[in-house]
Amino acid sequence: MLSEEKIKKMIRLSDYEKGQGSIDLERTKFMKMDYVRLQVIRTTLSVAVSSGLALCLVILYHLEYVMTNALILPYRTYALVGGAVFLALEALAVFITCRISSQKYEESKIRVKEYFVTLNELLDLYEREEQGQEDNAL
Repeated sequence: MLSEEKIKKMIRLSDYEKGQGSIDLERTKFMKMDYVRLQVIRTTLSVAVSSGLALCLVILYHLEYVMTNALILPYRTYALVGGAVFLALEALAVFITCRISSQKYEESKIRVKEYFVTLNELLDLYEREEQGQEDNAL
């Protein structure tokens, strides 16, 4: 038998599972450190690829200058400055990623706990209903 309380809980659980819950449940299936590490790896690769593409664009933009002065350019200086900028960008991106992914994981963890509390309440309602039907049958 369906009660209004059970229906409300089922609707709340269903809405959560189809909306934010799909992201939260996917996020919290990992341990926090594993989730943060995965996000850091993704960020590191993304920054490396985008930095490489940006370098290619700069070289293509100044290709005429590079071709005419190829033998006298200070490549070591460019490499050191470029490497320092790259490392600074990587460090900044990793720091920001750690902070944001840690915060998102904690928020998801809270919502998933509420989800499981509601799910347990619904299961308790079903168990109480079953016991009531068994008592009535006797």
